[in-house]
Amino acid sequence: MNSIYGNIDDLFLFCAVVEKGSLLSASRSLQLPVSTMSRRLSALEERLGIRLLEKKGRELVATEDGEAAFQSLSSGMESLQAGFLDLLKGKDVIQGKIKLTVPHNFYGSFLSNTIENFLIQYPKVQLDLVLSQQHLVPETDRDLLVTFNVSNLEGMIARPLFKAKHGFFTSQKYLERRGAITTPEQLAQQDWVSVDHVTDIPLYKGDTLERNISIQPKFVVNDIHRVAEAVENGLGVASLPFRHISPNMDLIQLLPEYHRGDRQAYLVYKERKYQPKALTLLINALIESIRSFHNEAPAS
Repeated sequence: MNSIYGNIDDLFLFCAVVEKGSLLSASRSLQLPVSTMSRRLSALEERLGIRLLEKKGRELVATEDGEAAFQSLSSGMESLQAGFLDLLKGKDVIQGKIKLTVPHNFYGSFLSNTIENFLIQYPKVQLDLVLSQQHLVPETDRDLLVTFNVSNLEGMIARPLFKAKHGFFTSQKYLERRGAITTPEQLAQQDWVSVDHVTDIPLYKGDTLERNISIQPKFVVNDIHRVAEAVENGLGVASLPFRHISPNMDLIQLLPEYHRGDRQAYLVYKERKYQPKALTLLINALIESIRSFHNEAPAS
């Protein structure tokens, strides 16, 4: 394929240098002379009019433009490589790099076994797992995100996973210190322990939204188990999923006639006509694992 980009091999060489971390490592992996690779990469930069690589110490690293180009190209290069391997070997080769962002409690509660088994089943897949409650928007077609928040995700695929029912809880220690909490106004004025920085909380009665309250979190920790633990220790009140509440916990439900409403969890990824097979298989494995877990768990 000849164009402004030159041969597609040159783009592959560029991706190899960024992935391997150095020109020398890439040349060894591809069994090409360093001088040949250097000449072809320089010619590619000249044709594009963009500096893709720069010297850092004794190594070549991607420039800002080079990193953006790598993010756009690398998945396509992996797909081409996998396609040719399929033709040569006569069977599917599941490989490539995937980035998955999930909250801490999701991974520990019901995803760890699924992900570990997936990596054992497909040993050529490389997974970058990020345990975070942050709203990290998928940047490439190899990024997956599990989240309750789908705002600012236009153009993404958002697959529904499950719904979490929340109530409002505190401890006897906290009530002894602060007094009874019997109205929404009093609830809003408490010390809140939160898993995120959301300050507007809806109050439902049944399926009807009665009102919203504004809160000021006193303590934010991105793990629902640590939130529940802090509330048990008397630090404040929290919105907690009923699924995480057990009878042996020192927690008291506040305003039981109200609830926060069902929070829908989603698996989010970029829309792409030709999706990497490793990504498709992981998506299916995650959806099956999460839905099985929530179907088997006691209804709340």
